[in-house]
Amino acid sequence: MTGSKLRFWLCDVTLILSICLPLFFWRVGATPFYDKQEAREALVVWEINHTGNWILPLRNGDEIPAKPPLFHWLGALVSKSINRVDELTTRFPSALLATLGVLLTYLAGATLWGRSAGLVSALVLSSSHEWLQAAVAARVDMTLTFVMLCAFLFFLYLYRTGGGRKKALILGLLLGLATLAKGPLGFVVPCLTVLVFLWARRDLPFLKKLHPLAVISAWFIVAGSWYALALWQGGKNFLLIVIRENFSTVLGQEAGHPHLFYWYIPVLFQNMAPWSFFLLSIGAFIYYRHRMAEEAVLYIVVWFGTVFIFFSAFTQKRTVYIAPLYPALALLIGAWWQNLKDESLSSPPLFLARLAGYLNAVLFFLFSGMLFFQVINPDLIKHIYPFLRPKDQAQLQVVANLFTEHRLAVLFWSVLCGLGGIFLMLAVRKSAWGPIIGCTTALNVASLFFVQNFNLYVAREYSFKSFTEHALRVVDDAPLFFYRSGDYGVIFYAHRHIPQYRQPLGGKEIPFYLLFWENEWKDTLDKEGLSLEYASESADRQIPERGRLLLVRVKKAEALGNNFESDP
Repeated sequence: MTGSKLRFWLCDVTLILSICLPLFFWRVGATPFYDKQEAREALVVWEINHTGNWILPLRNGDEIPAKPPLFHWLGALVSKSINRVDELTTRFPSALLATLGVLLTYLAGATLWGRSAGLVSALVLSSSHEWLQAAVAARVDMTLTFVMLCAFLFFLYLYRTGGGRKKALILGLLLGLATLAKGPLGFVVPCLTVLVFLWARRDLPFLKKLHPLAVISAWFIVAGSWYALALWQGGKNFLLIVIRENFSTVLGQEAGHPHLFYWYIPVLFQNMAPWSFFLLSIGAFIYYRHRMAEEAVLYIVVWFGTVFIFFSAFTQKRTVYIAPLYPALALLIGAWWQNLKDESLSSPPLFLARLAGYLNAVLFFLFSGMLFFQVINPDLIKHIYPFLRPKDQAQLQVVANLFTEHRLAVLFWSVLCGLGGIFLMLAVRKSAWGPIIGCTTALNVASLFFVQNFNLYVAREYSFKSFTEHALRVVDDAPLFFYRSGDYGVIFYAHRHIPQYRQPLGGKEIPFYLLFWENEWKDTLDKEGLSLEYASESADRQIPERGRLLLVRVKKAEALGNNFESDP
């Protein structure tokens, strides 16, 4: 590589990091856990650090984790390196892998189509809302996405270089790590993508060069070793968890987050906006491309389509499940941009690109107007309440209050989007595609930065962190139980196990404390011997009907009478 090329690459990497580091890392440890998902995974990291069990750490001392441990291992390594387990140490792996994923996408795009294609791919991916959401969450999804990204790209490299046994072993290793990230789908989805691609290329004989036995052997050693040890520790209960997590809750009646087959179509457009406006132009670019047989473009289209259709086929759906297709879409946008830059795009895709550019500008105009009118009329947002669930109404009201408290910041955001919309309109008229990409990236990054800051305030509003810290000062070393249903966030911030209360304690353990949800407290008729000590300031975010969380002191062993005996 010449000195000038190296300088350009360093400039690109610097630009990419200047986006990723503030978005993914800034104040990532300052936002408290306020939903069950992050705290649930963070508790497993806590158990690893406090029990030394790296195979099957039991959440709260008795609950087998539903997810394999790769993310938890990474979080535990970070936690041990600084000798604490908190929001920063459990979110750091996701932020780091998200950044590496963007850099890897840049490298792939630059290698396949040129430096500009790689840079645009990286800018699109790093400024996508869904990628950011996964990057700042203490969850397994970004770990799975990154390892699958490595597997997808490594197979393309393997295919272009003619295969080989050593490369097959590396591919098997990556598939094993993907399985340790979130289960068998980490193996199934990449393999399905490979088969569809080879079928489309009419090159199924390449499977022999892929050395499937070597791939499967490496995968089995990496993933199977943990599953065998976990089965040895967890026995039948672990096996039932694996079956339920990978089959019954995904395909059957027990499936959570059930949605229709086409649910991911609007989700993708929403979470990829405003880049999603260019999808029609990209589709036309692929359709009219005479070199569609080029393995790189075809493979990435197959990668995108396989992930999308695979997860659409399941009953259980969440927006983050399709995160592995975002790098593929970003790479397609990079390839499309390279053709725009080289002025080799035919008329239909070019017309659609212009149309998307104008829609992009209009989007920022509309968003600017919405922010402006919300600033001058804080009650404006209430007009959409009738169309929302009570849970969403409460959260939207919190956001509206934040907008009122930070009017100057919101006004600045509004002006920025408005001026950006004007600039985009002028740039589209002149077909200045470079400034269009740059301005869209800047506006998107700025908007995501504002959203991240407001999310911090929302988290503090709903988190039980301050409640738990105060409750622990009251409880001290006395026994503490959940009356019925618990909360992962409370357990995490308590830094101790909090079991569910099952039966009356002996007199030697009086007094002790119970954590009630407000609706449980209201339904408790016999309150003799009970003392309400403290209540949280906010209600439960995910189940508002439960109300606030209450700390109750039990002063007599016979308190509540038979109420405890009827607990589930």
